[in-house]
Amino acid sequence: MRDHVWTDERNREQRRWVESLDEGTICSLASSFHGGDPCTIFQDRRRGSFNVCFFVQFTRPPHDRWVVRLPIAGAVPQPMLDEKLEIELATMRYVAAKTTIPVPKVHAYAFSNESAALDGHPFVIMDFVAGQDLNRLGFGRDEVWGDLLAPGQPQTPATRRVHEQIADVYVQLRRLEFPRIGALGVRSRRVPLTSCSPDEIVVCNRPLSVAMAGQERSGYGPLLAFPPRTTFSTASAFVKALLWLADNYLDKAPHLGMDVKEPKAILYAAHHFKWYVRQEWLDHSRNLGPFVLAHGDIDQVLGNTLFDDDYNLVGVVDWEWSWVVPAQFLVPPSWLAGDSPGNLLYAQDAFNEQCRRLLQAVREQPARRCHSAITLALKFPRLTYYVYWDYVFKAKSPRWRSATEKDVGQRQSTDFGSRIAAFMAGSQKRWDFLARKIREQVEFFEAERVRTKQSDPRQITDRPHFCLE
Repeated sequence: MRDHVWTDERNREQRRWVESLDEGTICSLASSFHGGDPCTIFQDRRRGSFNVCFFVQFTRPPHDRWVVRLPIAGAVPQPMLDEKLEIELATMRYVAAKTTIPVPKVHAYAFSNESAALDGHPFVIMDFVAGQDLNRLGFGRDEVWGDLLAPGQPQTPATRRVHEQIADVYVQLRRLEFPRIGALGVRSRRVPLTSCSPDEIVVCNRPLSVAMAGQERSGYGPLLAFPPRTTFSTASAFVKALLWLADNYLDKAPHLGMDVKEPKAILYAAHHFKWYVRQEWLDHSRNLGPFVLAHGDIDQVLGNTLFDDDYNLVGVVDWEWSWVVPAQFLVPPSWLAGDSPGNLLYAQDAFNEQCRRLLQAVREQPARRCHSAITLALKFPRLTYYVYWDYVFKAKSPRWRSATEKDVGQRQSTDFGSRIAAFMAGSQKRWDFLARKIREQVEFFEAERVRTKQSDPRQITDRPHFCLE
């Protein structure tokens, strides 16, 4: 998934594909759904991780502005492509009908092989939302937001306004309860997703994720645990599947970052993170629900909420990774303490204060455990190492919470070393697995060296990474 040896070439291919798209064809497509009215491109196409957007404006009054969005060829594996689109359209339709969350109106769409104009490529056409995301508004960087990393600082009006509206989105999503875990959709693709009754929308799709797409694209076979139309009746079954996804990544990814992560510490973190999630984090009293709708991306990406110049929320977009999950997964955004999810771990006091302020806006008490960090690792297995060592381990080992660089060096051979040694001594299979992963990592580094013409490959580290506050 993070195999940079071939990722660069894939990115170049996707860039060429995006650049090859003809704006005239896009305008003709939009016009065909607007009574044949002519339109023009009013701003440059915008490429994201999975989609490319074209922005069209019709020349006749009232000069409607639409967005024509296409999934980038190869960015989403074909087995997930139409399902992801169905999930997004069904969710937007449901949210628009059941809440006051601002969602763009969808005017037209096509699944694979349904659009002659685009040679069978899927698309969706929706209203353009005139707003800016928090990243473009300088969230956490400009003085209008205050110092989000400094605990005790007064909250600025802009930050308070954003908190109030994000809180309202969360409150409304929390009210949407369902009998199963999965993703929204319709029983038949013949049901029109732009005009169907919300009562026809049910949990009938598997809970797709960015990590799942990345593993499938890399050939790791994650869909073995998530066949089409898979849903879950219990939180424990869902979490078991997510932990399987993490094991699958650990087993099949050739690059685990062993130049900065000590190999044995990677295995230790993976093993103990699973134990912590199952035994301490998961709320077994709510195993049968409630299950609620979550955006799926809003908790770690700044770009999915759009605001006007007065910081009024005008649109919530990109519902393609939305899913229905245990209420425990509906967590505060990881970017509350700034524009980087890493601040969740590296500035925990500041993040917790921003969480308290957000929770105050919804008049709830803050959680005792950092649900945001745990759910982030469950959604993105590559973060398991950091979440375990920088959060779980410190939470369970108080004397490590304020460890300095010197402390880490001194304790590595005692506290840390003894823990790792005891763990590895417990199973020969762990040593065999570790030997294979080190061999794969060395081969990856050598292939990377040849491709990038470096003089020396990266080396396996013998020192663990720790977040030093």
